[in-house]
Formats: sequence, structure tokens, C-alpha cells
Amino acid sequence: MKIRSIIPLLLFLSLLTDSFAATPNNYELAQTLRYKVVDAPDSVLAELDKIEAQKSPVLPYYQINLLRSLAYNEKRMFSLVERYALKTLESDSISAHKKEYLNALTLLADAQSYFGNYQGSIDSSIKAMELARQEGNKASEYNILTTMAQTSFSMGERRQGYDYLEQIISEGSNSSEARVLANVSAAYGIKIVELYTDDRFAEGLSEGKKRIALIEKIDKVGGSPTGFTDQQRAYAYARIASCAERLGRKDEASKAYKEFMATDYAKNPIGRVYIIDYLLDSRQWNKVLEFTAPLYPMFEGGDTINGDYHSLLMSDGLAKAGLGEYKDAYGLIQRASAIQDSLYIREKTTKAQELASMFALNEKDLALVNEKANSQRKHILLLASTGIAILILIILLLVWRAYQNSLKQQRIATQRIDELLAQRPLEADSTPENQEDYKKFAEMQNKIISDGLFKSPSLNRDAIAEATGLSRAVVSQLIGQFTGMSPNDYINKLRVEYSVKMIKEHPEWTIDAIAESCGYVRRATYYNHFKKFFGITPAQYRKEKSKG
Repeated sequence: MKIRSIIPLLLFLSLLTDSFAATPNNYELAQTLRYKVVDAPDSVLAELDKIEAQKSPVLPYYQINLLRSLAYNEKRMFSLVERYALKTLESDSISAHKKEYLNALTLLADAQSYFGNYQGSIDSSIKAMELARQEGNKASEYNILTTMAQTSFSMGERRQGYDYLEQIISEGSNSSEARVLANVSAAYGIKIVELYTDDRFAEGLSEGKKRIALIEKIDKVGGSPTGFTDQQRAYAYARIASCAERLGRKDEASKAYKEFMATDYAKNPIGRVYIIDYLLDSRQWNKVLEFTAPLYPMFEGGDTINGDYHSLLMSDGLAKAGLGEYKDAYGLIQRASAIQDSLYIREKTTKAQELASMFALNEKDLALVNEKANSQRKHILLLASTGIAILILIILLLVWRAYQNSLKQQRIATQRIDELLAQRPLEADSTPENQEDYKKFAEMQNKIISDGLFKSPSLNRDAIAEATGLSRAVVSQLIGQFTGMSPNDYINKLRVEYSVKMIKEHPEWTIDAIAESCGYVRRATYYNHFKKFFGITPAQYRKEKSKG
């Protein structure tokens, strides 16, 4: 499960248990709409329009706006999530209803994080945190901490993100409430995924085992929805298997795989998606194809322009390549690349539709103002038009300036990459005879580079030691002494430097093809390492080079 998708889920669970402050006449209606919003957000929005059009609406305006914010959250239209969360918070009566106030703040914080307004998201989260603690609402507090952790990871503040997750885990693990423990399990899930992304597989394995113990506690406490702990257990074992495999603990990985397959969730073709990473890591190519085959009919006759179908094609492409069926692999990867391009186009179209919806809502608000104050119509329209024009001009100037700064930063970073590699080419330097350690390091590096050892996804310190005849301790000592890096960082640095050469020599290759040629199994890992060492993404570097 993608990290961000966990946050709306936890928020919805919070809304289900935090009932609206409603009169007996509207409580049932509010409950019905709240449960309906997940499966039918458009229908809920239509019903809310009808309710608001009544002379005396059966729901107070703050409830209507909060439900609208939640509905747009389900539709992933975050501009409108932010708009209606703010309208909820601006209501004079909302301060008397702490739970609704808290829910609106949480929605606002998540929307602000999505748009990169990290400071705004942090400010909203802090307010929500204070309120949740005043109310003694631990589940909401941990839900907010989850949002803050996600924001921190997005900002590159990875330590802070881990600290927030650890706070949830350390404080909430001793709870006897199923709802609080569910938040803790979600925090474990995010933490393990991030550790896996950071190549911290031993820690990911340890946290996975702790999550299993927590899930067993949830079973004992009881009160969770049917199938919840089975699903959580499947997620945990899938990650344990991947981390153990990456550590070379094949027996442990195999055992975790069997535990995953023993869950009810693994009997569902969709559930088996979560074990694909392990199957790719363990090179079980045929098993990958077996597990993905039932998924294709689910997309037939429907919308295939989505991230799930893209991931499906990429997984099968890697499996086909592993089996040596390169023609089929190339075809699958090409289809995945086409979907990626279509997703980008769709994202732009969706944004346009979202802006159109906002414009329509602005027109509706203006009409209401005109009905209430017709005598001031011309004056209001003039002020509104002038204000909007000025605001648009300011926004355009800010966007233009940010765009120019971004281009400048990319140009500087690209120039810096080229200068760095020109000064220190991807070859072993000449070896001074009077420096014995440096001579060993240079011979080792020359072996790694000239034989292309760094292109192997499985290259690590032990493999370097075996290939060069040096001990593992000497390999670590030489790399640390002459590069200041760990063996893993050193290998990844060689890979991304080599990828720069491939980008220059093969402009027709896709980024996925570049990543694979340099020893990366996953595009995301390649992107993370490239940006870590060079400050920009491979795509930004290639774009800058193409201008020259």
C-alpha cells in the first residue's frame, strides 16, 4: 500500500467513530452521508447541494462544508479539500464542536502537505495536535502524527519523519484500544516502507517482527473489523520477506513468504500484489508472472491509465527480463512508459477540471452575495474582479519566479555534475607507489569499474571482497579511508555516475532502461540515489543536457 493512501483511511476511521454533533433530526442524515462518502462521493456532493439550497437547511453549514471536504478528499481533489476545510474552520459555530474542528484541521493539514505547503501543513497539524491532546483523543493524535511524518519525509526531513512514527509506536503500543493500535500498526507499515527505501533492511526486518507482535495483540483486544488483522499480518509478512531476502537470509525470507501465503488476504489476487517485491528480489520470475496473471482481467474493458496497471506491467517486464525473454520484457516496459506519459497528461486534465469546479463554485458564491446585497452589486464585482486579477498576476509572477529559480538550480546542478565527473572520471586514478593503501584501493576500484561489477544489483561488500581477494574488513576500511562513504553508498555512487554517462550516450533510452543498465531493479531507488548524490533527478539532468 502506498504511504499516502494510509492517511485518508485513518482519517475516515476517525470520522466513523467521532460522531457529528447533530440534533436528533439531522444526526441520522449526517451519519448516512458520512458512511456513503467513501463509495459515492459525487452522490453525497449532489445531496449536499440540495440540502444547502433549502431555505432552512437540515444540517448546519459547518457540517455541510466538512462533508464536502471529506467527499473531495475521496476524489483526490485537494484544492477543494482545502477550500471546504477552511470554510468549516471559519464557521462561527465550529468552535463549540471539538471533534468536527479537529477533523477539519486534519483534512486541511493533509491537503496542504499534498500541495507542498509544508509549513502550512505543520502549523495546521500543531493546532490539531493541541486540540486532540486537550480532548484526550489518542487515535486522532496519532493520525495527525502520521500526517506530520508523511510531510517530513516529503520535505526530506527523514529523521524527523522517523521520530514522529516512533512516537506513535512507543506511546501507542501499550494501549488496549483497537482503534489506537490500528494507528500504531499503520505507523509500523510506513516506517518499514521508508526503511526499505533507505536500504536499512535489518531495521526493516526487526520492525516487521514487532508489527506481527502488535497485530497479535490487536487480535487479543478484539473489536477490529472482520479481516483487518489478517490483512495487516499479510502486509507485515510481505515486508519481512523482502527485507530478509535483501539481507541474504533466504530461509527467514522463505518462512515469511509461507506465512504470507497462509493468510486469507493472500488468497485474493489483489492481496498477492504485496508479495511481488519479495518475488522480484528472490528472482522467482515465474511466480511473479503466475501471481500477476489474474490481475489483467480486472483491467480489461476498464481504465488502464493508472498507477496500479503501470506497476503490473513493470513487474512483469522485470520478470520477463529475468527469464531472458527480452523482447517481451521490452514490450511490457514500453507499454508501462506509455501509461506513465498518459498519467501525466491525465493529471494535468484532472487539475483543469478541478480548477473548473472551483470557478463554478466561486460563481455560485458570487450569485449568493448578489442576492443578499444587490444594491452593492457593481461595487462588489469591481472589487472582486480587481482583486482576482491582482491575485492571478501575483500568482503568475510567483510561479514564474519559482520556475526560473528551479531552472537555474537545475542548470547549476547539471554543470556541477559534469564538472565533478570531468575532474574525477569513472576510472581508477594513477597509483602513487609510496602509498600502499591507496594502491590497494585503486586496484580494487579499477577491478569494480573495468569489470562492471557495480552493474550487478547484488553487489555488496562481500561480493567486492570475493572478486578482489581482499577481506571484508579491508574493503570497508579502504572505501571509508579514500571516499568517506560506506560500501553501499560507494557502490551506489559508482552506479549513478555511470548512469550519467549512459544518459549522455543513449538519449533514446527511457529512465527505467538507464536504471536497469546501472544495476537498479527499481526506478524509485535509482531516483532517490541520484538525487541524494547530485541534488536533482535523472529526468531533470537529461532535460538540461538535451537543451545543450
